[in-house]
Amino acid sequence: MLKVKPPDGYPSEEGRYVRGNDYSPVAVCVILDTFDFAIPPELNELAMAGIDSSAALSGMLQTENIGLEKVICNIVANPNIRYIVLCGRESAGHLPGESLLALNENGVADTKQIVGTKAPTPYLYNIPLELIERFNQQIVSIVNLLCQPGERDIDMPGLDPKVIQKAVWSCYQEEPVLFRGYTLYDIGAYPEPAISHKIASKLSHPQQDILQPGKSKLSMGLMFHKFLPKTNCKRCGKRTCLAFAIDLARGKCQPEECPVLDQPESAADREALAKLLE
Repeated sequence: MLKVKPPDGYPSEEGRYVRGNDYSPVAVCVILDTFDFAIPPELNELAMAGIDSSAALSGMLQTENIGLEKVICNIVANPNIRYIVLCGRESAGHLPGESLLALNENGVADTKQIVGTKAPTPYLYNIPLELIERFNQQIVSIVNLLCQPGERDIDMPGLDPKVIQKAVWSCYQEEPVLFRGYTLYDIGAYPEPAISHKIASKLSHPQQDILQPGKSKLSMGLMFHKFLPKTNCKRCGKRTCLAFAIDLARGKCQPEECPVLDQPESAADREALAKLLE
């Protein structure tokens, strides 16, 4: 059975998740239906149940746009992940669970709008179509245990840690097993290389793009600075990395003039800058 080692820098996006077994075929996605500073203990228990049963990643999804984009980036960076266990209760405001299911079922329109969801802003503006297509090819099934908004009964499958553990276990089996109407087993890694992608700008609406006409060069420079080494080594000829970033925004220098960005470990930052400068 094919298994692959995830690349350096995996997972590429930070978030409310825990990294588990890199060779696991499944990730657990718990919908967060509250503010992130007041996470109910039952949702934390679901995320930990995923890790305890050796999921590759187990964490929370709060929004139908940027949050979902981060999930996509982290999953396509690990070809071993072929299933998602979706659990918790739907967020009535954002509908991220519905958006995830609709994305896997229907894909996106030319505008990068997820087809078939009633979520208010189901747009994946910040990642290329290549990642979205790869995500839908790599994920063979989303095990949908999602509860209705407001559900409080912890005996419901989507709120029961033991059910989550059984779902993850089922995805591990060498021979197909039936789990709540799904036929699950470990089919091995997706047969294409991992895609490492770091989101350059995190926007919910295109009109908010920091690179649109009228935005200040300082604002653009601050955005570029996030992807520079921040060592202030002066090897580029500038006094600081921020000065280099602002000159990038002004068109007075190019990313390749930063020697540190040429190093292999800076590949994701280099790609992010290139996309911002397109």
